[in-house]
Amino acid sequence: MSDGQVDPLDQGVFGFPIARNPLIYWCPELPRSDEGAPQVLAPHIGNRRAYFLVRTIWTRETRAAGERIAKKFRALNERYPEHRHVVLCNTRGELGLLKMVNVPAILCSTLAFVDETQFDIVPDEPKQFDAVYNAALVPFKRHELCTRLQSLVLLYHQYHPEQMREEGYEERIRALLPQAVFANDLGGRYRLFEPPEVALWHNRARVGLCLSAAEGAMRAAVEYLLCGLPVVTTPSIGGRDRGLDPARSRIAAPTPESVAAAVAELIRRRVDPRIIRRGTFERLRPDRLRLLQLIEAIYREEGVPFPANAPWEQLFRRGTWPWQRARDALEGPAIADLPGPSG
Repeated sequence: MSDGQVDPLDQGVFGFPIARNPLIYWCPELPRSDEGAPQVLAPHIGNRRAYFLVRTIWTRETRAAGERIAKKFRALNERYPEHRHVVLCNTRGELGLLKMVNVPAILCSTLAFVDETQFDIVPDEPKQFDAVYNAALVPFKRHELCTRLQSLVLLYHQYHPEQMREEGYEERIRALLPQAVFANDLGGRYRLFEPPEVALWHNRARVGLCLSAAEGAMRAAVEYLLCGLPVVTTPSIGGRDRGLDPARSRIAAPTPESVAAAVAELIRRRVDPRIIRRGTFERLRPDRLRLLQLIEAIYREEGVPFPANAPWEQLFRRGTWPWQRARDALEGPAIADLPGPSG
């Protein structure tokens, strides 16, 4: 490459290869056309058969949202007619709407891709907080609903799109929640935690919070549950309710008083964390199975033997935002090529 130019193969892309023959990728849907895996990788793949299994990143429970996805995929198919796109839906509502606009889709929540080996119960970790809220400091997360909680820890990242932010929001929430510990603030410097550190902070709390009215599936909901925490949620759209067991969670009205009362109730119940974690696996299993069935069906469609002994659990060990260079996505090992448990 000449000076100042970036090799297109060094461009970053979110997603990973599932198989090379047939060619299958997993990736998140992204709003900008220059950063999604189907757009970034397509020129390098060319017009040969390729499948992109695309998870949604925000609720798509309106016909207009479904039509936008359909339009995006049609534009890609006009240039690369051999490419196939299948959306992994968070809710049955999304699934129905996408089928209405002729977008191939299955029910497979983002929550299914939270890695349970990274989020687990830490039995000896003392409980320091009544509640933990793992949520970016942006208005739609509604941190103001925490004002009646006396003991609270906040975990947060700083990578939401500009249009979702509000100038001064963090300062306003700090003033509104003087009792809260802002865990990522280390002496005035922000630090992003790795998943095991996040899990440790979850284990220091008694209840997990989910307080937005609308978003995607909210992976923190399942992170809490895998760490053995019951969850207080407000009514919402986006799909996080599919990960919650009604017996071990509470739906609170979107008021500080209702949220605080629900947290207090769950603390009093003292539910066994192992029961919460075990029940979470049961709720995730059908979605994971549907994805494996889809992949097997693609192999059948392409007339290629399905490698049943591949380590397919690796589909659920990459997290929800796996990033790599385009070169590695195109040339690196796919899950189907990795040795299985006995290999």
